[in-house]
Amino acid sequence: MTGTEGRAARAAAALALLGGVVYLAGLVLDVVALFRYPEDAGRVAVHAAVDAVLASALLPGGVLLLRRQDAGRIGCIAGSSAALLATLTSAALAAAGVTFGGPGDLAMGGLTALAVVVPPALATLALALSAPAARWCTPEIHPT
Repeated sequence: MTGTEGRAARAAAALALLGGVVYLAGLVLDVVALFRYPEDAGRVAVHAAVDAVLASALLPGGVLLLRRQDAGRIGCIAGSSAALLATLTSAALAAAGVTFGGPGDLAMGGLTALAVVVPPALATLALALSAPAARWCTPEIHPT
C-alpha cells in the first residue's frame, strides 16, 4: 500500500471534520437563535435540523475514516452529499422566490453559501469516493 491511499483518506477526513465542526457551531448558534428570536422559530428549527444531520454525519465520518473504517468513508460521502444537496436546494428555493423571511433569504447570502460550501463539499466527496481512499479502508490480509 502506497502513501496515496493515506493522503486521500486523511484529506477527506480532515475536510469532513472541518465541515462537521462548522455545522456543529451552526447548530449551537441555531439553538441560541431559537431562544432569542422565538418568532422566527420555524425557519431556525429547519436550519438547526439540517445542521444537526450534517454534523452527525461528517464528524463521526471523519473520525472513523482516520481509523480506516469503511463506515467513516460512507459517513463522509453521505455528509458531503447532504451538504451539497441542502445548499443547492436552498439556493434553488431562493432563486425561485420561495422565502421564509429573515436575513438568510438574501440573494447575496445564497451566493456566498454556494461559494463557501460547495468547493469543500465537492472535494470531500471526490476524495472519499476515490479508489485510494477505498483501498485505505480495506483491511490488509496477511497470510499466516
